[in-house]
Amino acid sequence: MFVVTPSLPDPPGFASGTPVPPRPDLRRWEPVAPPPNRKRARRVVALGLVLSLLAGTLAAALPAIQHAFAPQGSATEHKFLGRRADGSPTRWNPCEPVHYVVNPGRAPAGSIEDVHEAVRRISAATGIPFVYDGLTSEEPQRDRGAYLPDLYGDRWAPVVVAWEDPQATDIPFDRNGHTAAAVAKPLVPPTGEDLFVSGWVVVNLDDPNPPGFRLPGDQGPTVLHELGHIMGLDHVPQQGELMEPSGGWMTDLGPGDSEGLHEVGIDAGCLTTPEPP
Repeated sequence: MFVVTPSLPDPPGFASGTPVPPRPDLRRWEPVAPPPNRKRARRVVALGLVLSLLAGTLAAALPAIQHAFAPQGSATEHKFLGRRADGSPTRWNPCEPVHYVVNPGRAPAGSIEDVHEAVRRISAATGIPFVYDGLTSEEPQRDRGAYLPDLYGDRWAPVVVAWEDPQATDIPFDRNGHTAAAVAKPLVPPTGEDLFVSGWVVVNLDDPNPPGFRLPGDQGPTVLHELGHIMGLDHVPQQGELMEPSGGWMTDLGPGDSEGLHEVGIDAGCLTTPEPP
């Protein structure tokens, strides 16, 4: 789960839901304006240029500012969703690629790119290759199965990433008094073997945060957090780790996140993936 950042309040004098006044472009009558003060106009233009330059400088410096003030995590700060019989973390077979599909639905422009970038970072941290199988019409439900032959043929269903209206799905977004920006679940075979073979990530269409990885809480880190769950990572309480329930003020994986993903990655050795039923 990744907690939604509250949206900004309405401007003073506007109640929530107040319609925007119509544009006055077509008014029939306008008072005669006095001649423009050209010196003042030049000063305004100059001030605008200065402010524009300052804004550009601040935008360029923003990553360094975020890094300087972001909480610092630790490589020991990671947890796993489950354990295998031998005590090792429940994980995917890292010697086979993880397949995934996307149903963007009414997601904002840039959302599919966020998924691909999040997948790239997970793959780099684990050493596990991922294969994009394209778009899907599937709308995942809470009890989605790991084997869906009618949709994906005789194989384990790929991980699906989808955007859903919270009112139109049985997947719960409200937990402990908070509304999640997204939720995820890795799936094991129906016969109960302790390894992951599929999973789903569902992003809340009502989440006000934009696509990208620029700021903590943006859609990109949200999807990356949920893919951490798909790979077997659990929440941790420490800031400075993306797997903190609210994202830990991070725009990328923290040191504990990276170490946890390494422990479920290619260096952990191959597993035997069972055949679908």
